[in-house]
Amino acid sequence: MKKLLFLMLFTCLGLGMQAQGLNAKYVQMKKVYNFQEEFNEYRVNSFLKHKLEEAGYTVFYDDQELPQEVKADPCKLLKCNVERDKSMLATKLQITLVNCKSQTVFTANGESRLKKRDKSHVDALKNALEYSVLNKK
Repeated sequence: MKKLLFLMLFTCLGLGMQAQGLNAKYVQMKKVYNFQEEFNEYRVNSFLKHKLEEAGYTVFYDDQELPQEVKADPCKLLKCNVERDKSMLATKLQITLVNCKSQTVFTANGESRLKKRDKSHVDALKNALEYSVLNKK
């Protein structure tokens, strides 16, 4: 019984420490990720921007000018990266948020088995963010 209680305590502490890294106010996204050929291909950019704004972040793309608050304190900015893993039968995406010290503060993996690429990428993002800390904010 003590072991179970001890394990639950460390799990809660670990989740709390992970959430502390998400205190930033701004998120910077790439305009085109390395698996895309053009802006908002497969609707990845617009969907992810919408979800991050729902979570309470101010989101802008890497070609836009940084707000004065970020210029004064770069640690108020998280950089968002989305990578696609190679898979023959599924679309697998990994979302990472990196802070000013180049530490990964958030990672979510999602997978979709839908056939159409424009639907499978959004479905994989939904699956990645469904039970994440970002939805709890």
